[in-house]
Amino acid sequence: MVGIVRALSAAASTTAARGHLRRRPNRAVAFAALFGLLVMNIAVFVLPIDYRVFGAWAYPGVFIVTFIANAAIALPIPYLPIVGQVARTAENVPLVIATAALASVLGESVAYAIGRVQRDVFTDHPIYIRLQRLVGRPWRASLALFVLAAPLNPLFDVAGIAAGALGIPYRIFFWSVFAARLVRFAVLVIGIAALLR
Repeated sequence: MVGIVRALSAAASTTAARGHLRRRPNRAVAFAALFGLLVMNIAVFVLPIDYRVFGAWAYPGVFIVTFIANAAIALPIPYLPIVGQVARTAENVPLVIATAALASVLGESVAYAIGRVQRDVFTDHPIYIRLQRLVGRPWRASLALFVLAAPLNPLFDVAGIAAGALGIPYRIFFWSVFAARLVRFAVLVIGIAALLR
């Protein structure tokens, strides 16, 4: 019996030691992934791809890439350089901006839907009650969503989930985020045009 206890104790301490050793590579993997994403974004922006070759297919391409990038919660996809480069070479720049904004808000609607479905999980939490008071009026909810959605905010998925959980009407979510993303993509396109002159 003593031998079994010693074996279990040794196995537990070995497992704990392995668990401690596994934490360090996770940081290295996270930094490597972050560096890889940064390199991928720069490469997509710098590569000499002539998006005019795609012709009218560039617009649905912008829609698909932007939708997937915004629907994939916590999965960074380098769609901003693609949108910027397509807009730089497109004949109809406002259409690229509107297409990207529409795809973006529809993609963010996934987080909103998750929050709406999981609403019961949050209703009794003190933060939920505080946020409900804060965004209880439609204009406050619109303003908060616009301010959170316009800049490059990787945590906007959390805001989308919160908007759904707080019961903010979808039309307010949709139009606030759509307007914010129009501003974001317009600034992106103007910035890229100014940068590459």
